[in-house]
Amino acid sequence: MAKKKNVVKVETRKDEVRYVTSDIKKMLGKFLVKSLKRTWSEAFANHDTGEVVNIDRNEIIFDAGTYLGQEEISKINFYMQEGSIKEVEVSNQRRMAFEMTTDNFIPYMAQVLCDMKKKKFLLKAQSIDQAREIVKDFTELNFKGSFRITQIKEFDYCIILVDKLSTTPLDELGKLVMENSELYSDEEIKKICGEDKADIPESKFYNIDARIIFTTEGKDEDKEETNRQFVVQTYTAERAIMLINRYLNDEQDKLEEECKEKNRGFDRKIIHASIEQSTIIPINQYIPKEFSLAYATEE
Repeated sequence: MAKKKNVVKVETRKDEVRYVTSDIKKMLGKFLVKSLKRTWSEAFANHDTGEVVNIDRNEIIFDAGTYLGQEEISKINFYMQEGSIKEVEVSNQRRMAFEMTTDNFIPYMAQVLCDMKKKKFLLKAQSIDQAREIVKDFTELNFKGSFRITQIKEFDYCIILVDKLSTTPLDELGKLVMENSELYSDEEIKKICGEDKADIPESKFYNIDARIIFTTEGKDEDKEETNRQFVVQTYTAERAIMLINRYLNDEQDKLEEECKEKNRGFDRKIIHASIEQSTIIPINQYIPKEFSLAYATEE
């Protein structure tokens, strides 16, 4: 008779049993799901007013993943009797690592196989799981047929700018060109407003490492320099750096306005951005941040 091979049991979340309890018997032999804190209030008297103020205090007793043996259970029981611990979340598995989270929206690149064609999206999200939800939602709304998300990865931190003329319908361009004419050459305006759609230049995604110099008017020696990364959807690298300069000055205008509202002084700078390095990245579409904001979560 053939001997049975040793079967190695692999623990996964599928086998995990976790629960919240105030029964110390149900805690024994289990692991803490998260760090255990005791919380209590202390009264402090204000010597000037005589007012008594309660201040909440807390202390971490055990770290996440701690095995709850007799000694640990005794300590928990003491604080439960005292009232600074109400209940404890435990698990049959030791899990000591935890996924980092952020409130910030960071850039991601996603690849989707749609109608047997690869499409690449640039978007912002707070996590890779959230990025997948956003891409799935956007694809269902904007494309036909079956699709499969084949890749999602975090993109280098950058500021993403979209040239309005790359997304605005032709019948609205006339007014827009007039309002922003300082950003366009005569040749660009002719191409963009041409009757033949074939004349319209194709927008691309430019990954630009910009060198930015801040100087104070009349004080050339008062100079600061930094580098920032931008991704700009537009027609040429030259237009991209013009849009970057405009963005930086618009941001300075907002900051100056905020300082005025708060009655604070503001040292306005002359800003000049130039291209240190420029490459075209293979992106088909940027999913607007407004779309991503519908998925915003707060920690």
